[in-house]
Amino acid sequence: MRTIPYLFSLTTVSFTTFSLSAIAQAEVNPINSRFSSPIESLFNLPGMSETHLLDSGQTKARVKVEVVSNAVTMDNAPEVVRFDGETWRLTPSWSMGFDNGWQASAELPIVRHSSGFLDNSIDKFHEVFNFREGSRDDFPRNELVYGYQNGSDLDYIIQGSENGIGDLRLQLSKSFTDSPFIVHLHLKAPTGDEDKLMGSGSWDAGASVSYLKTQIFEIDTLSFAAELGQHYLGDAEQIRNQKKHVTTLHTGIFWEAIPDVILKGQLESHSKLSESNLEPVESEALQLTLGLTLYTASSHQWDIAISEDLKTDSTADVTFFVEWTSLY
Repeated sequence: MRTIPYLFSLTTVSFTTFSLSAIAQAEVNPINSRFSSPIESLFNLPGMSETHLLDSGQTKARVKVEVVSNAVTMDNAPEVVRFDGETWRLTPSWSMGFDNGWQASAELPIVRHSSGFLDNSIDKFHEVFNFREGSRDDFPRNELVYGYQNGSDLDYIIQGSENGIGDLRLQLSKSFTDSPFIVHLHLKAPTGDEDKLMGSGSWDAGASVSYLKTQIFEIDTLSFAAELGQHYLGDAEQIRNQKKHVTTLHTGIFWEAIPDVILKGQLESHSKLSESNLEPVESEALQLTLGLTLYTASSHQWDIAISEDLKTDSTADVTFFVEWTSLY
């Protein structure tokens, strides 16, 4: 369907354990997963934001590695799209808490598009969990083609490995005393090279509100989180008939099981990025993220996760995610 019934009727069950150590309160937060198809990556849309901010004077450093596998081919005259390859992102980020419930964050990804080597492993993963393969069966293994054509004009294509920095993302968040809501302001700067598909070449801005409800069903260890966002996207040279306004909606439930080991799950969606007859270009997305958090010390943690496209061909096929976090 071309409508977006998913966006305002999402529910998810996610399993989260919170450490009882000193870092626990600061890290009652979702996995910071993103939408990662070649088109979505241009805009670097924000993932699910933090539901607990740093105290004044606290700082947090993170280093995240994502491995994204794309595999889709589709045509509907006059449009043709083929996304087949892997994208690697290394993203250092930094956050600091300020007085009166403010927090500032910044991140700058380092991006590599390549042919990769994960296709056979992903095929086996889909087989084990009975996930749909979509267009993956139509492709040779471990190649790189990110291409889109509309009529006689070739909008973009890369067939060789590309490296570079992506677009800088800044975020300013504000919590309120005795309130379950946090307001987030988002800004993306065009620091990436759009010709290499490192960014959109334009400024984007947005705002979102996250909500955290603890003690669901009167269970102390169970919490629910949601975030609704509205984002303005500047013009991207790679896409015609682009939407300027995009809505995001993310949900999750957090459950404390055993100390220092965390299971997480999130359901994430966004509205159309463009007017197109092709699902991968239109990109009305719905994805599921499941993961594990391990606390290795009172101020350190590891997040390990995987994101899977639930709508088939709407976002990246599979994304693998590892992040290290240190709190100061």
